[in-house]
Amino acid sequence: METMKGRVAVVTGAASGIGKALSLAFAAEGAKVVLADVEDEALTETRKEIEALDATVLAVKTDVTDENSVGDLCAATLEAFGGVNILCNNAGVGGGGLVKNQQLVDWKWVIDVSLWGVIHGLHHFLPHLIEAEESHVMSTASVAGLMAVPGLAPYNAAKFGVVAIMETLHHELARDEDANVGVSVLCPGVVRTNIATAQRNRPEHLRRQSNDAGSASAKAPEEARSRNAAIAAALENGMDPGEVAAKVIGAMYDNRFWVLSHPELLAEVNHRNQELANLENPTLISSFTD
Repeated sequence: METMKGRVAVVTGAASGIGKALSLAFAAEGAKVVLADVEDEALTETRKEIEALDATVLAVKTDVTDENSVGDLCAATLEAFGGVNILCNNAGVGGGGLVKNQQLVDWKWVIDVSLWGVIHGLHHFLPHLIEAEESHVMSTASVAGLMAVPGLAPYNAAKFGVVAIMETLHHELARDEDANVGVSVLCPGVVRTNIATAQRNRPEHLRRQSNDAGSASAKAPEEARSRNAAIAAALENGMDPGEVAAKVIGAMYDNRFWVLSHPELLAEVNHRNQELANLENPTLISSFTD
């Protein structure tokens, strides 16, 4: 993109973490910002922060797992601003646990938010991005979308899916002479966000069920709780979300597809890819084995 001044930027998962940092960064660049999040209070607080920057902002409570809710977000954006130039499919949730201990609700919750949220965003917004004079779409995946981290199967599956969708979209739009749409995928490493507490927004019908009839929802197995606690501890010392947002802004201006917060993790990714090229069984070379 040549400029973001006066452009319309939509961000999902906009009320915290990377999404909030992206929203503030777009506002600083002079864009009109549409905040989408499922949390009312956090959404209101973020809207106030952006208003304090004298930026134009619209906050829309949105559940990205609900196709109609994302459709309403798109309609509200078009009604307020008449178009859209930037879409950041950023909303996501995570959680740990071994495959053998996962319940179907664990898979459904993570994939509904982290993968279907991206699909719903593209379904509703992509036609309008293509119509715009200049636009860009970015979806947040993870380094876990480039290599399989043990204990995170639902998250890995969702993020591998996001990378695949965005890479496909990049190829398609590059061949579309009528579209001037940049495409990026963000693959963060450890960033200081509250994704480790994403359970706070988990719907009741997708909470784990106890094997005991009539009892309360089951807690995650001890191994999953230990892994989640380790993830939460690592996140406290993670990269500042503002640094990640700056990398995304730079990628949009430069029309770069890959956005990695921690390029040093490419050593692990390249190790995985080389084993694939050699048709060797996969191994890990880092602390991801812990």
